[in-house]
Amino acid sequence: MRSAAAAARTATGAPTARGRVPLAGHSLRFRRDALRFVRELRRHGPLTKIYIGPRPVHFVTDPELVREVVAVQARAFEKGAMFTTLRAPLGDGLITSAGDRHLRHRRLMQPAFHHERIARYARVMAERSRASAAAWEPGTTRDLVPEIHRLTLDILLRTLYAGAPDDLELHAAVQDWLAVKYHSMRLALSPVHAWAERVPLLPAWRPPHTGPLERLAAVQRRIIAAYRADGRDRGDLLSMILLAEGADGALTDTEVVDELITLFLAGTGTVSAALAWSLHEIARRPGVQRRIHEEVDSLPAGRPSGIGDLPALAYTRRVLAEVLRLYPPSWLLMRRTVRPVTLGGTRLPQGAEVFFSPYALHRDPHLYEDPDRFDPERWPHDAAAKAPRHTYLPFGAGSRLCIGEEFAWAELTLALAAFTAHRRLTPAGADPVRPLVGTVLRPDRLLLTAHRRPV
Repeated sequence: MRSAAAAARTATGAPTARGRVPLAGHSLRFRRDALRFVRELRRHGPLTKIYIGPRPVHFVTDPELVREVVAVQARAFEKGAMFTTLRAPLGDGLITSAGDRHLRHRRLMQPAFHHERIARYARVMAERSRASAAAWEPGTTRDLVPEIHRLTLDILLRTLYAGAPDDLELHAAVQDWLAVKYHSMRLALSPVHAWAERVPLLPAWRPPHTGPLERLAAVQRRIIAAYRADGRDRGDLLSMILLAEGADGALTDTEVVDELITLFLAGTGTVSAALAWSLHEIARRPGVQRRIHEEVDSLPAGRPSGIGDLPALAYTRRVLAEVLRLYPPSWLLMRRTVRPVTLGGTRLPQGAEVFFSPYALHRDPHLYEDPDRFDPERWPHDAAAKAPRHTYLPFGAGSRLCIGEEFAWAELTLALAAFTAHRRLTPAGADPVRPLVGTVLRPDRLLLTAHRRPV
């Protein structure tokens, strides 16, 4: 009798990964150590079959096949299981939408992220980062994870809504909604949730309730109405979204709300996780810190930093590029075929789930020498983070490349410079920082001590 793995190989052309157990599939391996599991899948070949409960998933481990998925055959794929499940509680913006709707919205959203607009946002980023850093007294120890989360949310609110950054109802609605957001990866990798698609189960395993989204949407509509009545360009993201108009008209209020939700989804956890990992790495490396200090000290004194200072922070940018290689916030990405497609010689039917992991690609020894070593020097001095788009994916690739990539680079660079400008950082405590694997890859905590730098 043939083994189950041999039968799967005959049926799909792809081997089934070891460790599948009845009912759960490979979900227990995800639960035990997801990061190790996705790295080890390359041993099975460029395309490997895994199971989330009863749901089969084709896992891509080869960068050329990733390029097929995100670029060459991109129109054959839409977002996968996690995004379909969570479209109701998270809205139908750029992250969850598909097809013509996604393309139209992306075209209309793009002007909000033009370079000249980023320059305006950069002033807010620098100002709020300096204020947050200034509150950290030398000689004290802090867990910077919640501090950084508050900072990135503050920057997002002030760049989204210059006219309502301190709206208390908005703040409360955002916090309620963020609690729902953090469940999305758990649902996508849950065998019980996968079985719930076939067998009625407990309501607790259904998608999160839509109430938080509805409350946030109601606040958004109130703010949108005030902006439309005023009619001015306030220099923020919402103004540009409302002003954008294409051949088939502008976004409706409902569509604008969906895109604002998308910006909350993309602009909170991802940036805060990357900044936290950056401070974690440089606090452990005095030599790296000294080089960042030298760059920051070279900036003109007596004026705030801004977008024009980013070229002078080239080494800081290389540090961030290396952090995003080692700890890509979006550690696992998902797609689903919208028609039959051949991938690496394997014929996938319509509706097939496909996963790939930027984390695993970024730590592939065939792509990066000594991949677990932190080494900003692996990035070119004149073009940081210019690895091929399909071997370096901190912001995605192809038509799904993050629309706010330049926004994120500016925010991370200016915030990292602000936190290191007047202090030397050292780790506090002996316990190692552990990665939390959820919707984003983030540290469980970040205890650092600030020391006054000599004048």
